[in-house]
Amino acid sequence: MKDIKSRFLKFVKSKKINIFALFLLLSFTILVLNKLSRTFSNTITFSVETINLPETYVILNDSSQKLNITLKTYGFKFLRYYISKPDLILDYNDKLHLTDSSFVWSSHRSYSKINEQFDKDIEIVSVLPDTLLFKYDQNATKDVPVVLEENIKFSPGFDVLHAFSITPDTVHIVGPEKIVNSITSIKTKSLELEDVHLDIDQNIRLELPKENKLIKFSHHKVRLKAKVEKFTEGTFNIPVTMINVPSNLSLKFYPKSVSVSFYTNLSGFNKVQAKDFKVECDYNKHVDNQSYLVPELIAQPEAVKSAKIIHQKVEFIISE
Repeated sequence: MKDIKSRFLKFVKSKKINIFALFLLLSFTILVLNKLSRTFSNTITFSVETINLPETYVILNDSSQKLNITLKTYGFKFLRYYISKPDLILDYNDKLHLTDSSFVWSSHRSYSKINEQFDKDIEIVSVLPDTLLFKYDQNATKDVPVVLEENIKFSPGFDVLHAFSITPDTVHIVGPEKIVNSITSIKTKSLELEDVHLDIDQNIRLELPKENKLIKFSHHKVRLKAKVEKFTEGTFNIPVTMINVPSNLSLKFYPKSVSVSFYTNLSGFNKVQAKDFKVECDYNKHVDNQSYLVPELIAQPEAVKSAKIIHQKVEFIISE
């Protein structure tokens, strides 16, 4: 057994095996070249691409369309299609017929255009299917608002006085009418910030629907800006005004004024005045068997970010 193994290893290491392998490789190469030089037929599946479609239309199903084309040519020519298959171009200007719901392509009407996309020594034996239907939709345009998704936490005593500034605050979208009409807003990527005490100025990407490639968006990101300031609280006593009291009634109410607390930036605190607040009680909103009204804050200065009434009841007595 050892003797046979030893002889085999010597044979492998000898020049005889190298010569044998060389002749084997040469024979295989000649066989392949011989077959590739012959003419034969084969069916290849091609994807299609539509071009020169009017801008008012969009094709909905072009990615699913295929053509099975039987070709007759040399094996060398077939080799390129097994390595990389180009898409076949279907030109809208080349006799595509328009119906109420589809563009119709026919191999009989467009045979010459298909034939031009192959080399002259390649013969097209057959094209299947002989008709392709491309469902379409009309393009629509629309401007939709940008909605900020944020979780911003400010440092104690800091805030923004006015709303965040988003530029642009709308996105122009173009696409199939049904899809465009279903989009009512575009959200931003969630912005997470903590311990904010400086002005905000940064770009945020939009949360665009990736699953639909038929929609075009004017923007993929927006710019967020906000002026961050030091804030403080204050309190005023604001007189209560009664409205919608019937002319035949006389009301006595208490308290005559209510405390209103407000929250504003430190730099504008001294500009806030009591006369710019207005509190009302609407008699039309009173509930039977209740002897009080709920005061409402009707007006407040623009410099105030938020305000609330501390006293939530105004008692009244009717005297005729």
